[in-house]
Amino acid sequence: MTAITVAANRQRRGVAKLRKYLMKTSTTIPKGALVGIEAASGLAINAVAGASITAPVVGVAAETVIAPASGATYIEVECEADWLFAASSITQVMVGVAMLVIDNNTVDETSASSATVGKLVEFVSTTSGWVNIPGN
Repeated sequence: MTAITVAANRQRRGVAKLRKYLMKTSTTIPKGALVGIEAASGLAINAVAGASITAPVVGVAAETVIAPASGATYIEVECEADWLFAASSITQVMVGVAMLVIDNNTVDETSASSATVGKLVEFVSTTSGWVNIPGN
């Protein structure tokens, strides 16, 4: 899969908790995207592979928010539930294994220096699975 740039209605199981995070300016985070905290600023951004976000991912965007170039903008993020995510290539034996960020829409068990999303709780296919995101 590829990163999402527009709102996506992501399947969820369980009752999620809502948390608010201050966003990086000039950033758009679409509903359904994985949200991380940028290491350099401490602000919410789209989760990306690599070492640019602190671990773990804080959750899934509950809304689409466009942060302007200036001012304080917050985003509501859901956590403490299971979500269905696209995966690069997972297997049944990975249930219970930590899933890592590929992009704001995709997880995998290997991704160089990436933040943890949560644990795979149910294998669906090699390209999708249910991931529990505990939040931060």
